[in-house]
Amino acid sequence: MHLQLLTVLIPLALAQFITSVSANEPKSQVKKGTVTMTVSLNNQNLLMPGKGRVHLAVDLKATNKAPNKRLPMNLALVIDRSGSMRGEKIEKTREAARHLIKQLSDKDRIAIVSYSDHVRVDLPSQLATEEIKKQALDAISRIHAGGSTNLSGGLFRGQSEVQKSMASGQINRVIVMSDGLANRGIVDTKALAQHTQKSAQRGVSVSTMGVGTDYNEDLMTAVADHGSGNYYFIKESSAIAAVFSQELKKMFSTVAQNASVELLLDDGVDLKQVFGYTFRREGEKVIIPLAELFAGQKRSILIELQVPVLRVGNVAVGQAKFRYNDVIANGKETLAEANLNVNVTKDKTLVERTRNRSVEERIGEVEVASAMNTAANLVKEGRFGEAKNVIRRQRSMTMSQSRAMGGSKRLKKQAKELDELEALFDKAKAAPASAPAAIKATKSKGYRLKK
Repeated sequence: MHLQLLTVLIPLALAQFITSVSANEPKSQVKKGTVTMTVSLNNQNLLMPGKGRVHLAVDLKATNKAPNKRLPMNLALVIDRSGSMRGEKIEKTREAARHLIKQLSDKDRIAIVSYSDHVRVDLPSQLATEEIKKQALDAISRIHAGGSTNLSGGLFRGQSEVQKSMASGQINRVIVMSDGLANRGIVDTKALAQHTQKSAQRGVSVSTMGVGTDYNEDLMTAVADHGSGNYYFIKESSAIAAVFSQELKKMFSTVAQNASVELLLDDGVDLKQVFGYTFRREGEKVIIPLAELFAGQKRSILIELQVPVLRVGNVAVGQAKFRYNDVIANGKETLAEANLNVNVTKDKTLVERTRNRSVEERIGEVEVASAMNTAANLVKEGRFGEAKNVIRRQRSMTMSQSRAMGGSKRLKKQAKELDELEALFDKAKAAPASAPAAIKATKSKGYRLKK
């Protein structure tokens, strides 16, 4: 049997391609373009009787070539100036912010917001001319640490500054940095995530940077996820500048903007889970927003579906779409579509023979990421023994999956990661002061693995 796989290379002009993923007619359509979309099912054949569960993988790969002319930036830096930022943290943050500001051109916009008990706009959003950049550098120098952590107030004001100058054809981004627990304003993770999601739907994405080991990593991750941005765990203050540069480099090399994956599911087909990404429903559509893709970036979205297995034969699952504005093609809208079908059968041998190895490996990776998060939460509660049991069970399962495939480098790598994680938890138990860093590092690793 052929591996059931769809590959669509998106062209540089406004266009639409439709192809199919099915048991009997695997098709691929290749065009020169900016983003490659690969749509696969873990098995095109479903057993009857059976649960009807199927996993859909949507993989995106952006071209390695950055645009000749980058998009202008519309940025707001939101900086924590609470008391816990005193010393090296605030110094390194100022240093990183200065470096970022110096990289901007007079076509970019910059705003600087800082927060402690109260929120302060240190520099309203303005074009980054040489004079404004001097004012921005002066504003950064005047930021000093002291007080509590009104993260929500800083976030909201940063979004407001970016929204003042919203326009198509530019990157609209808020970068939020914090080293502590939000203890002023809105502190509820769900409420902040919902607010950020609404702002992202209006075109303002949010990236978050957690510094040290005292901040709430679940809150910072949720804000970045719902804000269609990036989350960074910065263990040491000395790494702040490198992370700021990494975020700026990604934005400068953006090749796809306003990107989203859309699902249209046929009657009777239910969406069970989207792993690692937020989504929303608009009528019959399921929309997974991605904001931008930068040159060379890969995205892997794993989706679990429930398909009715009421009769033998072909069953239509629905349609997967990838929509975005192509920066290299002057922002033209591009759309790729794939029709999804499965074959319901009573042949167990056929089902076993047509497993899609790549998607099965991806399922295994996501399971490892979930185990990492579960184990980290147990460590946070001081339940080290239970955390180790979670890791050991997952390692055993991961190795079993690898053996069933005749050996999988991807899954063996994850088993090794789990071994290292168990050793990390042992160290954290022996030296409790190291536990917060172990928790954040583990969750950060799981976060990246789901992407």
